[in-house]
Order: sequence, then structure tokens, then C-alpha cells
Amino acid sequence: MKKKSMRSLWTCLIILVLMISFTGCQQSRTTADIAGIETKSGSTSYPVTVTDNAGNAVTIDKEPQKIVSLSPATTEILFSLDQGDKVVGRTKYCDYPEAALAVTDVGSFNAPTLEKIIELAPDLVVASDFISDDIKQQLEATGAKVITFNAANIDGVLANIIQAGEVTNANDAAKDIVEKMAADREALIEKAQTAKTQKSVFFDIGKFYSAGPGSTLDSMLTDLNAVNIAADGTDQWPQLSTEEIIADNPDVYISLYTKPEEIKATPGFDKINAIVNDQLVYFEYLTPESDMIQRPGPRIIEGMALIAESIYPEIFTK
Repeated sequence: MKKKSMRSLWTCLIILVLMISFTGCQQSRTTADIAGIETKSGSTSYPVTVTDNAGNAVTIDKEPQKIVSLSPATTEILFSLDQGDKVVGRTKYCDYPEAALAVTDVGSFNAPTLEKIIELAPDLVVASDFISDDIKQQLEATGAKVITFNAANIDGVLANIIQAGEVTNANDAAKDIVEKMAADREALIEKAQTAKTQKSVFFDIGKFYSAGPGSTLDSMLTDLNAVNIAADGTDQWPQLSTEEIIADNPDVYISLYTKPEEIKATPGFDKINAIVNDQLVYFEYLTPESDMIQRPGPRIIEGMALIAESIYPEIFTK
């Protein structure tokens, strides 16, 4: 109970700091312990140097006017910051918001068409960690700045939104978005703490690959007072054997790819608590619900709410 009270107090302090507004043309800063970064208000003072998730220090000399986004999550972030009119290129998977579909398609996020991107002459490219070093170096050789986002948890998602706001001169919009996300997240955390029994969960993202340490899915389960049976995996996306899943006997089985009939047909799975108690939850791949859960962008707390309802329907669907 003491831990819960301290979390509530800390979140109130975070939101209080976030709500302090500043005026003037120069960038003002408030220190808020959201993702261990400073939230910012007002205009960005260029040049500005940021350190991306790949550990690269990137200096943005002036406000970007032409941006290429190489992941669905970064596209969502940019549009949420009202920067959609500056996005001149996006991947074929960037389908939200609908306005993004009008932007030039430059290919897939892991193998974009370099020639197309160069033709668009962006001054900023925002990518996921799927971008290859070769493509990154060739883009930088054209004069474009490349920032890589790869959030390992929800705090990281919030940090990415704030950083995107800083480099695009959209600090106030970023602060407003993060403030709401932080409040909604805390409400979910508080409610999940009321569960009488902590449940164990298996995330199936296809072929029994799951959410290991350093993944946003794992961090959501921690927030939601649930035990991730893949939390002790050796990497971010470990593949579990059917024997391991049966032995761990998850209370909830959440599939983001494999269809329920295939899961139920797996030998030995009929004895798993999740199957026995009808807590097998399926979010079809590439649906809006699945995207909310998997994309580390501004809708991820909505995805977290869907996960909360899947794990503790007795609490969240009352």
C-alpha cells in the first residue's frame, strides 16, 4: 500500500510540473521525471543537439521543413504533433492517421527505396532501429539528419514524443500529449493494483516468439501488475518452446498474430489455464487494435488499456 501511495504522489508531482506553462519566444524548460528527461515549452532554439535511442548525438541546425518517416510509430508521432504537412515520405505500413496515406510511399521500414528518399530531399529522417547503417550513412551524406527511435518501454515512448517535439519546434504539443498519456497510464496502473490475484501472461507475436526484457510489451505487463512468462528471456524477442509455455502455464494468452484455432490445436495447450478458463485473447495482425498495442507511439496507452481489459476483465470491463 505504501508503494502504491508513493507512486500516486510521484505521478501527481510529475503532472503538476508538466502543467506549468511558460511564455515567450525562447524555449523554456521544466524538469519532470518522465522517462528521465526534461519536458519543454515554447519555441526550440536552434541549433539543438539531441541524443537518439541509438546513442547518436544529432544536431538539428534549423526547424525541419521536409521530413521522411521510416516507421508507422514515428509517422503517428509526427502527425500527432501537427507536423503532418512537413512529412514528405513514409513507409507503406504507415496507415494512421488516414492523412498519412496521401504522403509519398518510400517502401518498407527495413528496406526503403533510397533513391525515392533522396529525390524527396528531406532535411530530417526519423527512423526505427530497423534502418541499416548503410542506408543511414548514405542519407546523412546527402545532408539529411537521421534520428533513430527504439523505445524499450513506455517511458521511452514518452521520451521519443518529447524529443520529436523538440526537433520539430512542437514542444507545447508534445508536452500536452505526454501529460495526457502519463495521466491515463497512471489510472491504468492504479486500477490494476486492485486485482485480488496477480495473473501470468504469455504474449504470442507469432511462432511462439514473445515479449522479452527491454520491450514495450514487457513494460506494459509490469505496469499492469501482471507476470510476463517471457520476462527472463535472453533477448528482447525470445522464442519459447511449447514445453516451456505449458510448464509456465499462463493465466492469460494474448496472441497478436497466431489465430486462436491454431493455438488451441497445439498439443498440450488444452491444459493451459488460459485455454481452460477461456482467457485466450486474439488481436488480429494489422488491425487498429493490434497497431495500438504494438506501435510505440501516441496511441500506445490506448493499447495498454486493451491489454488491461484482456488480463483483468473483472476489473476493467465493469
